[in-house]
Formats: sequence, C-alpha cells, structure tokens
Amino acid sequence: MVYKACGAILAGGKSSRMKFNKAFAKINDKTVLEIIIDKFTSFFAETVIISNQPELFRNFGLKVFEDVYPYLGPVAGIHAALYYARFDPVFILSCDIPFINMDMVAYMIERIDDHQAVAIEMDSYIHATAAAYSKRCLPVFQDCLENDKLKLTRIVQEMDTLILREDELRQFGNLSELLLNVNDPVTLKLAQEIAGRLRL
Repeated sequence: MVYKACGAILAGGKSSRMKFNKAFAKINDKTVLEIIIDKFTSFFAETVIISNQPELFRNFGLKVFEDVYPYLGPVAGIHAALYYARFDPVFILSCDIPFINMDMVAYMIERIDDHQAVAIEMDSYIHATAAAYSKRCLPVFQDCLENDKLKLTRIVQEMDTLILREDELRQFGNLSELLLNVNDPVTLKLAQEIAGRLRL
C-alpha cells in the first residue's frame, strides 16, 4: 500500500561527531540515506530531501528543497518539509535513522486524525525528528522561526501532539534500535552489528 503522505528526509545536520556527512555512512553495501530512501519511495506517494547543500543529493532522483529560513536547525527543516510537501501528513525522519519500521510509521500516520502531530516518547525523550506532522502546524513552525523559538521538543510538546509511548509500540520491535541515530563512529559500529543480525 502506498500512503498518500509525504516522507521528508532531513539531511541538514553538520555531522560534526561523524567527521563526514552521516547520511553517507555505510551499513553493508548501502549508505544510511539509501536505506531510508528505499523504504520511503515504496511507501509514500512523495519522498523529498530537505538540505541546504542540495548539490550533495542531486543523484538520488528525488526533489531536494532548502530551508525557507536557512540554518535554523531542525525546526527550519521541518518547516520547509511542511511548506513544500504536496501531501498531508508529512512524516519527518532524520537522515541518520536507518532502522525505522515502516509498519510503525503507518501506525503513526493513521493515528494523526485531528492532531497536529504524532511523536514517540522513549526514556522521557520525545523523538521529534521521527514523527508525523500535519500541514496544520505549518503556522506554528513559522511563528517559532520568526520569533527565535528553536527548541524542537518544546514546540512539539506545546502543540496538539499525540504522544505514543514505548509500551504501545513494542509490537514493532526494539525501539532503541528502530530509532537509533547513526551519528558517530560508535553508533555506526552498533548499526553494522544490528544490520548483520537483521540480515539487512
């Protein structure tokens, strides 16, 4: 089933801990970005990349959009995704989360209803860059950007967000693996071990 929704990959981070662009970290013979693209393009009616370095992503056959409000972090990235997406809702995913479970993504999208967003809370932390957003919250992000309110988790907490907790999502697998951020050499090594076990 293809969902009439947009999958937006945020690829705007500086990757300072990885020492190279984390989107291109390799797990087996694929980059993290390629793993995500493969999942998204077979699932969403539209897949886009959000980056202020569009030249790095021209060869993937996807539309690449830059921030409307450049260099203001993930809040600007999510705003750009909501602004440019042709479909609603928009599932946002950071470019360093290769093990996202698409059945869980479907579950999140289907729960959005009249909420502005659906996000996961694990270990008292809200994962706002692996979350579903309605275009209805675009004005919220614009207002935050124009008023220098750039703490993403606080924005998500203050919106009408359906928060899903670990117990509810255990059916989809180990959340600490599904939401693993491959953003340094240690987590890259862990990701390669997980991929070997999952035979990815």
